[in-house]
Amino acid sequence: MRPARKGRSPRAWARAGRGAAWLALCLACGASLAAEPTLHLAHRFPIPGAAPVRAIAFGPGGTDAYVAAGSELRDYRAATAQLAGTLALPAPVADIAIDSAGRTGFAVLTAPAQLVIFRLQPLKIAASTALTDGTPSALLFDAGAHALLVESAQAGTVTKVDAATGRRLASLRMQGSLRQMAADGRGTLYVADMAHDAIDVVDEARMKYLGAIPVAGCKGPSGLAIDRVGRRLFVGCADGTRYVVDTDLGFTFERLPSPLRGSSRMVFAFHPFGAAGWKGAAIGADQNGRLALVRMNAFVNYTAAGDYPLPGNFEAMALDQDTHQLWLALGQPSSAGKAAAAVELWTLGATAEVSK
Repeated sequence: MRPARKGRSPRAWARAGRGAAWLALCLACGASLAAEPTLHLAHRFPIPGAAPVRAIAFGPGGTDAYVAAGSELRDYRAATAQLAGTLALPAPVADIAIDSAGRTGFAVLTAPAQLVIFRLQPLKIAASTALTDGTPSALLFDAGAHALLVESAQAGTVTKVDAATGRRLASLRMQGSLRQMAADGRGTLYVADMAHDAIDVVDEARMKYLGAIPVAGCKGPSGLAIDRVGRRLFVGCADGTRYVVDTDLGFTFERLPSPLRGSSRMVFAFHPFGAAGWKGAAIGADQNGRLALVRMNAFVNYTAAGDYPLPGNFEAMALDQDTHQLWLALGQPSSAGKAAAAVELWTLGATAEVSK
């Protein structure tokens, strides 16, 4: 980990006719079918309107999926993809997070910047408060600290908020171009910094910048996910390379290629395809519509495990460890003379357990 910076105080999907058979084929193709998951399309349906989907999050037990599109929050039953409820919000949503234990959700809105606390069942607003540290771009709920971390890429800030009251506790001004965040559950926050090709490290309790983990060879890190048990960071870079970093030592010990390009997002889960399947997986997606998987073979061994074209521009995703579902929001590029098409939600699951 490099020291803190001196003097600085401390963001053409497929045509409609291609369908589920095409996706199942693409997600099954790869170098080694025995080692890669064969995913099937469980549900495919449009989101009404042309508003982009900014976030997807699962509720307690993975029974419900919450989708933020424009200024609306939509609750779907995960098993059937049936709409269970909607919640109108006063401004466009930048990101959402769920406190499963407290059966509470959180949304950060952009104009005006505010935090909304909402109840999951029934879906309704419980409280709201203004955000004063820039336009929010990302939100993270840390269950251990029962706190929210609100990122503003525009202002270069990360703000800590009490999850119970919405009260602002502290804010830290960062020096860089902030992207995806990840928390280790032990009081440390990691933030992808595209400007310095590094991962910034923050002490959550004190909201103090501790330094940065350099990721040698990584240009423009944006995607970030964490294995809290093994204390491994998965970093997605602008050239598609994925790095696996030991957070205890700040040491990169795996460097894996992929076709992802530009800004990306990552998610991680143990046994994502069932108890008899992989030990774990980090899944990345870029805005150009590519999906790439990293397979966890052991805490010290990871392999690139397939990359797949998606039938649309990637907007958001969520992976649920309880139900082994991957939800993707895919949008159609706008074209001259045509009305914007609705975003589609695709829900994927494993067709069979993948052998260890």
